[in-house]
Amino acid sequence: MRKPMRWLAVSDLHGDLAAVWEAIDGFAPDALLCCGDWGDPDRVSEGDLAAVAVRLPVLTTFGNHDPLDALPRVRNRDGSPILLAQGEVRDVAGWRIAAIGGIWAKSHRRRHYVTDEDVAECARRIAAAGSIDLLLTHGCPIGLADLTPRGTHGGQRCFLEAFRAIGPRIHLCGHLHVAQERHLRNGRIVINVGHTPSGDVVVIEGEPPGARRERFDRVARAPA
Repeated sequence: MRKPMRWLAVSDLHGDLAAVWEAIDGFAPDALLCCGDWGDPDRVSEGDLAAVAVRLPVLTTFGNHDPLDALPRVRNRDGSPILLAQGEVRDVAGWRIAAIGGIWAKSHRRRHYVTDEDVAECARRIAAAGSIDLLLTHGCPIGLADLTPRGTHGGQRCFLEAFRAIGPRIHLCGHLHVAQERHLRNGRIVINVGHTPSGDVVVIEGEPPGARRERFDRVARAPA
């Protein structure tokens, strides 16, 4: 049984952790979710991430701008890693949360690249574990909450197939810096969190779980 909780989802911070602190102060969540892109290693340290995890529980996947050496070392106060492993399903107070990180590519030339086969294998493992409340990805399912700033589709078929195979109640993604959502006839929701430094977040709460996009006015901005 899910414990009543308020989750706050952020994404694509690119080193602007002040945005995270402002969002936490503004929405008073019980726990934080991140769809990746905390910032490159020269902009975000292990200590920066640990400070957030001291404040409240954090669950994150990774994108194409993350400190990939530091992320796996950071722990929540209960000792659990903030980073969800590829294809991992974690139970937090009865909420079942899974993740598939990275961006699509045809090779593994970079650490944050994932291929069609990688995404499909993660989706198989997650689907085999049973029902999922929240799925976190950095990449987007093609045709669902995947419009770019130019209005073109920026998602990938492998993430759409993963969404269909897993069937999460709520699929949260990022990467495109455009907050948007799609509500499907079967009750599932796909939400692109958007660009949190611009004020975009998502709040998840209620029973059954519901999600809504929110905006907050920035107090401070990190230099570009």
